[in-house]
Amino acid sequence: MKTTKQNLNAIALGVAMAMGTLSAPASAATVGPGLEGLPPLPLHPVGAAAAAFFLAEINPIVKDPTFEASERTGLALVESALSLIAAREHIDPVTCSEKVYKLKVDAFDLEGSAIIKGDGEKAQLDASLTEVSLGAQVDVSATPGSSLYGAEIKNYVGDHQWSRKNNIFLDHATWDFKHPQSGRVIPYDEHSIKDYFKYVTIDGAIPTAPELIETPLNESWEFDAGFEVITKKNKPVTKWGELSWYRQQDGASGVLVVTKQLIAKGLGCNITYAATGFAPFDFAGKVYVTKGLLPVPVGAASGE
Repeated sequence: MKTTKQNLNAIALGVAMAMGTLSAPASAATVGPGLEGLPPLPLHPVGAAAAAFFLAEINPIVKDPTFEASERTGLALVESALSLIAAREHIDPVTCSEKVYKLKVDAFDLEGSAIIKGDGEKAQLDASLTEVSLGAQVDVSATPGSSLYGAEIKNYVGDHQWSRKNNIFLDHATWDFKHPQSGRVIPYDEHSIKDYFKYVTIDGAIPTAPELIETPLNESWEFDAGFEVITKKNKPVTKWGELSWYRQQDGASGVLVVTKQLIAKGLGCNITYAATGFAPFDFAGKVYVTKGLLPVPVGAASGE
């Protein structure tokens, strides 16, 4: 199905009506099954964001990702590394202590490794991927003695899953942090779910804000959007939202940008990994922990 401006306008109209920003014709059904007789529901504070998730799945220009085994292994290692960095922020007396890390991820087919460096210390993660009919499992471990800014990582066990179509990623890991000041061993774990999808940039198909970024035409990009929770002693302590941009190497260096935003009242904390690399999956860049909001373009223009 070819996507036209009329298609997209119709989709936008449907979203606007669903969010309550436009009035439906009097003859249209405005109440869903089971809601008859209830008072009118107010607009949901995150309804527009939810609609964007749904529409990304049904938009004909959006496809399932085409990841090779090395990419599934490498992307799982990136998620493991960034989750450790996010949990490390919870240890500090002040939430969101600004830091800079170097992160290099190298994966080939069914095996890979990630090296995180910061403040003169290093952590290494190793991964192995097992493919099955329903998808793939990525098991991750940490080299003994791994440490992030004085917090030693002990007993790290990561088990991540990809769906068969590469469009669903489940991320889970457990480990202990040895507190850099008190020396106490504190159990942590993380859980996340991410929605991956792909599209080729086409003029007018998914409008971007020119003042933020210029998207070249006819480039294939994979994206993810998801949520993560960090737990301490089996209780949730922080939640993060995530977005990513990934372009495979194709005549030029590959690009990978992953940004996590802390979701908490009054606290602006962002973790962003910006890297370039080459096939099969060899990416290197820096991770920036900063106070504030997303430092990368996430919105879209009106498309007029």
